[in-house]
Amino acid sequence: MLIRRLAALVLTSALAAGPSAASSANTRSMGSECNSRLAVSAVCTRTDGSKLTITGTQQKQGTSPAGSKPEEDRGPAAPQVPSPRSIALAECLDEGGTTRCADLLRPTANIPGPAPAPATPTVTIADLQQFAPPATPATVEPNGIGVAGLPANFSASATTHTVTGVLFGAPVLARFTPIAYEYSYGDGSSASLTTPGRTWADLGQAQFTPTPTSHVYPRRGVYFADVDVRYTAEVDLGGGWMPVAGEVRTDGPPQRIRVLEARTALVAHTCDERRDAPGC
Repeated sequence: MLIRRLAALVLTSALAAGPSAASSANTRSMGSECNSRLAVSAVCTRTDGSKLTITGTQQKQGTSPAGSKPEEDRGPAAPQVPSPRSIALAECLDEGGTTRCADLLRPTANIPGPAPAPATPTVTIADLQQFAPPATPATVEPNGIGVAGLPANFSASATTHTVTGVLFGAPVLARFTPIAYEYSYGDGSSASLTTPGRTWADLGQAQFTPTPTSHVYPRRGVYFADVDVRYTAEVDLGGGWMPVAGEVRTDGPPQRIRVLEARTALVAHTCDERRDAPGC
């Protein structure tokens, strides 16, 4: 229908203007109508005076090409599954075919992908030194006094220590767990133990009896003992606890111990019988 209407319009104009006008129309038709635009659309016209011939065809949207079978005669067409990108582009086209989505015209390789997740920083034991637990003093029974030749009982009150702070500009949790106790008794001897020690009362033992952390001073005198505690460390940067290789060590303050010398004496009565007896 579009071709017929175009032919009638050109024919009417050419006949009304006469042979010269028709010839001129022919020149314009061949020079301007058959240009690249019409060649692309396959529409071209020419005149020979009184007769108008139209060559080429142009399919109007929604119609079938000449000589083709109706849609129902050709059978069902194979399903076409458009890609997500073509669907998005079709949604962005207006009725005139102008895209409103400039980003879809860019090559796919130039479209930036999601930003990579920030890498978890590596935490070393040196980084956690600033959060180390406080030093632990040693406790010596009885009351910081020992007796030469008899056990003096040592204990330490170190426990699991958790602290909050800032590391690499972000909040952090650090946790320290005691694993060993390095006792230095001040007389040249030392011991590395895995237990912090308990008091005689907690153990249900009498004074001056051996314990896992007791030490015997051979001579009287004044000694300075201390305990260094070794900790393993863990860190939580927001994703759960992670172990950190190495250990943190705290140096305990020295504790003064006065060791006395005990002497025995024969008495006629026990301390329950006579409380003012020697040794009571």
